[in-house]
Amino acid sequence: MPDVRDITALDAHPLRRDVLRRGLADPDVHYPQDDDPASFHLGAFDDDTLVAVASFTPAPTPWREGAAAWQLRGMAVAGDKQTGGVGTAIIEAATARLREAGATVLWCNARDTALGFYERLGFTVYGDGFVTRDSGLPHHVMVCDL
Repeated sequence: MPDVRDITALDAHPLRRDVLRRGLADPDVHYPQDDDPASFHLGAFDDDTLVAVASFTPAPTPWREGAAAWQLRGMAVAGDKQTGGVGTAIIEAATARLREAGATVLWCNARDTALGFYERLGFTVYGDGFVTRDSGLPHHVMVCDL
């Protein structure tokens, strides 16, 4: 099982760039939420190599009005490590941490190609799909009750 631990947003940038913005010239992979002191960033390591990243920040969602909600952003797993459990390890570590902190909801804008991954972890699709400006790829909002 991978070693999941805290990282900085800057640590996450190379994987975000490689996985989430592959093929785009000079992509911006810094999110405004990265600077929020309440945000945290997790990385999964295989030996000492960072192979997966994700960022979490407190953010409301209209799908759970008034809930103690957090948003998952920038989930990226190195291509050769996808389907190997490292993404699941990050989500499990994050949900345990969020539950302990009193969060009741985790949500994200998930790429349509990753919907099955999130559904296996207890997320549900909400609303209509959309295409993001940053990636040009189809996404759906997904919500997980913690």
